[in-house]
Amino acid sequence: MVLPLLLTLLVSASPTAPGSEVVLVLDNSASMGVGATATTGRRIPANDPERAAVLGALLLEGLTRNSQDGFTVISFGPTPTSAPGVSRTAAELLAMPYIGGTFFKRPLEEARRVLEGSARRRRMLLFFTDGSPSQGDVQSPAEGPALLNMDSHLFETRVVGLYGTAEARQSGEPFLKALARTPEDLLVVEKPREVVGAFTRGFATALGSRPLTGVLRPGEKRALQVDKYVTEVLVALASADRGEPFQAALEGPGGPVPASASGDNRCTFPAQIADAPPELCAAPYRTYQAFRAANDPERASQWTLSLPQAPGAVDFGAILRYDLAAELTAPATARVGEPVTVTARLLFQGKPFDDEGFFARDGFRAELRVGDQVLPLTHAGAGRFEATWTPSSPSEEGRPLHLEARFVNQWMEQRAGAQVTVEGFLDLALRLNPALLDLGRWQGERGNSQRCARLDLSGSLNADRVPVTCTAGAAPGGGFQATCNPVAGSEAQLPNGRRGRPLQYEVCVQAPGCCGVLSPRAAVTLSGQHAHYAAGAVQVPVTAEVAPTGFLRCYAPWLLAAASVLFALWLLLGFTRPHDFTPGFSVTLAGDERGMQRAAPLGVAEQPGGKRGFYRNARMCVDASGDFHRKPARAVLVVEATAGGGARFARAAGLEVRDGRTGKWAPVPEAEFPSGPVPNQLYRVGGLLLKWS
Repeated sequence: MVLPLLLTLLVSASPTAPGSEVVLVLDNSASMGVGATATTGRRIPANDPERAAVLGALLLEGLTRNSQDGFTVISFGPTPTSAPGVSRTAAELLAMPYIGGTFFKRPLEEARRVLEGSARRRRMLLFFTDGSPSQGDVQSPAEGPALLNMDSHLFETRVVGLYGTAEARQSGEPFLKALARTPEDLLVVEKPREVVGAFTRGFATALGSRPLTGVLRPGEKRALQVDKYVTEVLVALASADRGEPFQAALEGPGGPVPASASGDNRCTFPAQIADAPPELCAAPYRTYQAFRAANDPERASQWTLSLPQAPGAVDFGAILRYDLAAELTAPATARVGEPVTVTARLLFQGKPFDDEGFFARDGFRAELRVGDQVLPLTHAGAGRFEATWTPSSPSEEGRPLHLEARFVNQWMEQRAGAQVTVEGFLDLALRLNPALLDLGRWQGERGNSQRCARLDLSGSLNADRVPVTCTAGAAPGGGFQATCNPVAGSEAQLPNGRRGRPLQYEVCVQAPGCCGVLSPRAAVTLSGQHAHYAAGAVQVPVTAEVAPTGFLRCYAPWLLAAASVLFALWLLLGFTRPHDFTPGFSVTLAGDERGMQRAAPLGVAEQPGGKRGFYRNARMCVDASGDFHRKPARAVLVVEATAGGGARFARAAGLEVRDGRTGKWAPVPEAEFPSGPVPNQLYRVGGLLLKWS
């Protein structure tokens, strides 16, 4: 899947230019194909033993061969001062040796020389490496852009890093980020087989080409739908694995298209390399084919890609080349605070491109970038897109600012730049209404509470044109937080219907929840955004008074929650804490001993009050007649359940027990009441006999 990205390098952004100039700085250090030895003595395997990077370079060479596009590969030299290698043909690429170090400086200087010396309108640097600069070479990430003179904006950059470990990426990525104009221009991959795919994704979008990618199996055909405005069809194929050469075929409306290049990525330099992996230069190899043919841009067409003969799967990438270019028109000079209207267009073969259907699909958008600022470009008809930009500061040291228009969709990115020198500063005098903000008095709440008021700048000079900042100072003694923000919708109306800067700012003071008495004396400061306006800053005092929240108002939810928990606990204990009698606990009652012999035992739990209640232990209440009662007040004898299924005498006035040896009755001492009734022992209360079991 690496192939489509490489193909997109060929897309020209200018309809009148003879083609595009592509320079590939290709890492050929030993760590790519041979491997290296760490300082610890451990052998580090090669990052690209299958020479996927060389295969990608060969694909580009094959697609640009005998065309108006220029393609140059610049490789690293063996020392920091060595001249870099320069390759423009497949034979030179196959003979490119592996060297010891990773030396950026001389290759970057040579890339700049080729790109700046090219007459082609679209120029691009592709930089590929698996490491960071070696000792004695580039030492700071800032050196790379300076060596390339990237401030000239004469060419675009795409940077690919091959990093198999987090340590290698941490060391090398800062140098690559510096060479990428935007974060999207840097691609990091972890496996060599991803290199071609990474190239395809990055360059297809950047150069305005539409990539179609996929895999072909032996004998399979694939139809390629080609839309209107496509001027060329480019196809590159590479075997997914090492093996014998394959044969692909491309057929368009005009018939079969001959291949522009084919071959493999073998080594033609001396194959005996110390410590190199045995598969580096050994057959079989990965093979490739490339096709390139013109297409009629006035009508849609269908092309067919097939694989009549192959030992296995083949990755392919098809590039539908649109002859589109971006154009940006802006004044050469502007003044701080004065709006500037810039115009951008898409051109097709040198003429304004205006196709509403094209603008409405594939996520199309147009934008203007000035530094970190991004403004939408609005379609004004006839293929013209406009944006209004208001400079906030003059050019530093007289150097012009770079404005860039971008036309982007899911598969295209066309760019055009312009240089604008920003001069001078507008006069700024801030007059604020009111001059003192009193936010009044309020009572604190359980949570944060705030009050807000607005400041009006409509009486100021040029506050509608010059960017203004509003900074809230901390309240003395702490406890308060103040904020100041522009009010949406308060932007000034400038001539010609343009919108200016906000003329109202909302100032808010926030008191923390459950606060005591607070009387802040904060302040907000307004001034022009640029340091030039610092002397004209205006400060507005802010006052407020907050009454204490109060204990109940603050903690009422917590108190209620605590009360609820205690009530629930009380309720739960009321049902679970009381004791029950042991299951099967029973009593036999009668008026005399003969009756005791005839009476049946009664389960105590089945009698009134025999089961525990809410905060009440189970109990047995019996009156002098032997009747059970729920309430102890009506009973002469009360037996109550205790922990562990036991029982005790809670009331037992006149209770007697018969001695089993003598048969005589004796009073039960109160000291023995907690022990409760002894099973199968005969007790007497008045004329009532009882026996528990």
